[in-house]
Amino acid sequence: MAVKKRLVINFTGYEGLHPDAVRGRYLNASADFNTLWHTKTKAGPMQPEGPNIASMQLDTTGANWTVETEFCQYGTADIFDAYSARNVVTRFATGLMAFLDILITGTFWRYLRTSWRFCIFFMWPFALTCFISLVALLIGLGPLFGGFSAYHMFWTIPLALAIARLLIRWPGEKVFLSYLLDDWAAASDRIYRRSPALLERRKAFADHLTEKLRESGADEVVIIGHSLGTVPAVEAIADVWRSAPQLIRQQPVSLVATGSCLLMIAFHPRATDLREDVRVVLQDTPVLWAEYQTIADIVHFYRLNPAAALGIIPRTEPLIRRIRFKHIHSAKRYARAKKNFFKMHLLFLKGAQIRNAYDMGMFVQGPFAFQDLAVRDSAPPLDDAGRLVEAVRA
Repeated sequence: MAVKKRLVINFTGYEGLHPDAVRGRYLNASADFNTLWHTKTKAGPMQPEGPNIASMQLDTTGANWTVETEFCQYGTADIFDAYSARNVVTRFATGLMAFLDILITGTFWRYLRTSWRFCIFFMWPFALTCFISLVALLIGLGPLFGGFSAYHMFWTIPLALAIARLLIRWPGEKVFLSYLLDDWAAASDRIYRRSPALLERRKAFADHLTEKLRESGADEVVIIGHSLGTVPAVEAIADVWRSAPQLIRQQPVSLVATGSCLLMIAFHPRATDLREDVRVVLQDTPVLWAEYQTIADIVHFYRLNPAAALGIIPRTEPLIRRIRFKHIHSAKRYARAKKNFFKMHLLFLKGAQIRNAYDMGMFVQGPFAFQDLAVRDSAPPLDDAGRLVEAVRA
């Protein structure tokens, strides 16, 4: 099916990018798309439409086709800014508590059974946290361990705290320690529904999505959830389905889950609301759920089907597409990303530099319906000049 008008809803994960920054990142991907397919893109500004919600217009012109895309950004950067603004002790303590909770509740063992690679991502920041805590403890209580007077603790404890803070800054900041502790603290708050701001944002997302679906008149709706962004994406779809299911039925709606960390939360025994939302989307709605996974990225659940992992019998099986970044991006970009696991995780969002089946620019701006693209194993049928063949145009 040829598409002339598309609504894209973009849910970002745990990152501090506000709408204008997301616009800049996507336009970099769009530039790759323009180069690869010989297109031109006219992008409007991000227009604020709610709390960390904004939209921009993308008008794409190919050799013999045009597509209008409304790109809506749904984010929580303002909420996550508040996490990073907390003092060092609070960030350290809440992150450590989240780690212990994952262990005590048995959630870690679910990670281990299903994705040992994700366990590496989970363990190393907390291993560093435990190491820093142990160093501080040994220095602070050193006089007692060494048989010296307890009065020495008047200077060893301040020294221990100073060294701990230094270790948090280096090597901690170099390996994103505080950021990851905040990430897990926020995930814990989401699981236990402790954050009024996140609960209010969920309602704002659902209300705004309802309005967009009612007004857009798009040929298709593509909802993108990257990393932890898959969680609010699923919540919003489920909320709209409960209140206005006809809006989901009136045009094709697809969920594009890229590098999804949904199971990071859904595996927790207290995440019953999220598992019910996943069930609603998979069992009740006609939404196509497409998962894109790659072995090169440890920050998601590679080779896992979310329906099977959660014991859900879906209306239609999710599409699980395994991709290779080296077949999508240039050797230079891929080599840079291999030096940093966050950069590798973000390659899902960068524009393709090699023609292939996974192309974020094509999903957002191209002339083909996503549900047709999702089942392809090769690049979409445009010729070398980016022209659309007549059979598809019809």
